[in-house]
Amino acid sequence: MIAHGVNNGFYNMAVDEAVSIACREGIVPPTLRFYTWSPPCVSIGYFQKASSVFSASVPDKEIVRRITGGRAVFHGNDLSYSMVCDTANSEFPNNILGTYHVITAAFITGLEYLGIAPDPINTQPESPREINYRRSQPRTGRHDVEYSRSSICFSTILGHEITVNGQKLIGSAQHRWPDLFLQHGSILMTGSFQENGKNSISLSEILKDKFDADKIIPALCAGFKKMAGIDFVEGCLNQYELDLAENLAEEKYSKASWNFRRL
Repeated sequence: MIAHGVNNGFYNMAVDEAVSIACREGIVPPTLRFYTWSPPCVSIGYFQKASSVFSASVPDKEIVRRITGGRAVFHGNDLSYSMVCDTANSEFPNNILGTYHVITAAFITGLEYLGIAPDPINTQPESPREINYRRSQPRTGRHDVEYSRSSICFSTILGHEITVNGQKLIGSAQHRWPDLFLQHGSILMTGSFQENGKNSISLSEILKDKFDADKIIPALCAGFKKMAGIDFVEGCLNQYELDLAENLAEEKYSKASWNFRRL
């Protein structure tokens, strides 16, 4: 586990990719990383058009494109995480829904250690028949929240995401290679739904005077140990990861051709 502190958006996304490459090459073990963002910025999904984000009245902030899909996220009042692991690892099912469910269950357990009661989710992966039926129905979010076509992540609640009282607390996205997966996401720490998007809620709103940011990461790691039997050892990025992240930040993530291209 790496508690990596505060970095700019280009470097944060470069580190996620650098850790993925290092893990695939067998240089580092599966890694859970926590990090925050400064200056505040917006990350957009791999397939998003930057123009669709700006048309949604996004403030004039630095923008970075993720290698995962999903929608735009405002960063600056959130704690982000990334989980990188080989797909052959027995702790995770070798499919996207199964992986989502394990990580979601671990985070829910961690939140319960903080005195939070997240809404229950369906932890059983859907069968192909169930998926086809759901796709044939009118599109809705969870908890009777109207499905939103907004380009903002926290305006829509999907089945694998964590909510409290029907409001979205954690949004996640995943990229899979044949031998590896990267899942990362944002945990809203502070702010209100006016700042974070329709249908959102933050930890400070839930916990109020009991909110203690220093307890969040230990609680989430404890959730992984209880639900998945994973006991993280705290570490730091090695020199290979640091050098690769610096190169990716400069040569890829900070380039306008990467962040603003129309897909």
